[in-house]
Amino acid sequence: MMSLLVLKERLITIYQKIDVYAKPIIRFVMALIVFLVINNSYGYDSRFKSLPVVLILSLICAFLPTPIMIIMAAMISFLHFYFVSQILSIIVIIVFLILYLLFARFTPKQGYVLVLIPICFMLKIPYVVPILLGVIATPLSMIPVTCGIIVYFFIDIAKQAAQITVTLSVEDALMVYTYVVDSLKSNKEMLLTIAAFAIVMVITYMIRTRKIDHAFDIAIASGAVVNILVFLIGDLRLDIQDQIVWLVLGTIISGMIVYIIQFFRLTLDYTTVEYVQFQDDDYYYYVKAVPKMKITVPKKNVTKINEKKVTADNVDIKEVVKNELYDDYDEKYDDTNYDEYDDYFDEDNRK
Repeated sequence: MMSLLVLKERLITIYQKIDVYAKPIIRFVMALIVFLVINNSYGYDSRFKSLPVVLILSLICAFLPTPIMIIMAAMISFLHFYFVSQILSIIVIIVFLILYLLFARFTPKQGYVLVLIPICFMLKIPYVVPILLGVIATPLSMIPVTCGIIVYFFIDIAKQAAQITVTLSVEDALMVYTYVVDSLKSNKEMLLTIAAFAIVMVITYMIRTRKIDHAFDIAIASGAVVNILVFLIGDLRLDIQDQIVWLVLGTIISGMIVYIIQFFRLTLDYTTVEYVQFQDDDYYYYVKAVPKMKITVPKKNVTKINEKKVTADNVDIKEVVKNELYDDYDEKYDDTNYDEYDDYFDEDNRK
């Protein structure tokens, strides 16, 4: 455990030093993943699938807020569907606009949720989002979560609708609109996912706000267990065929990811809990104080020994001694031949 805490402090120190450069890099990588996922899923227009275009758009998003990234992703989606069907592209942009206004009205700072949910669905670990938000956020985060789930399932429906050959007539437009709306309303898997994520978020949030030791760890484990149970019960009641192995495995991996994030975000030391009581003019307070676990990273002191310098110092000392002997002898004997003493010191050096 101590080695992990040392690693945590070192990584935090490194991140604080490169914070100015790390945030644009993270946004660049996130935007790059989003645009690559869009192009691989429904990249109908080859012009926007080229790597230089994707890199330029990702670089622009690296220096802009997250909502701008969402708007650019919606515009690229609109252009891809416009290449196939103008009617379908209008429906796509209307749905995206409604969801964006709903998200921007209540939770404008959680745009990363809309981006993470489709990516996590494709990685088979979408359950990391409700468990993580239950630990670090409030139940109000269910709004961007619901929007992200609708976006993911709506894209699948739009891809199926794109296979329908339509024209600009009113009948065809109504046919596409009816197909999209009916598919969304009758999508049992989407409704189950929204309900399950809401239940997991609420339960995780309620447990982690309790006044118990290791509340965050218990909340993560409880959220993972509830997630599995809700999806299993929903599959049986709604007759939705789902892969149980991927459900269990994805939930376990999601719980581990959330636990790692929580470890680097906040580590509490429950061995030194303190209870504080104080009062003001209106209330008397009972406070439970749990200190954060912090350690001092050990520093290694390396001492370098220069052998050449030591040798030179030894030679200098001998020269000083020799000069002092010469000076002492000069005071007594002025006419002495110094060659004998030179031979003496030469013999001493050879020894």
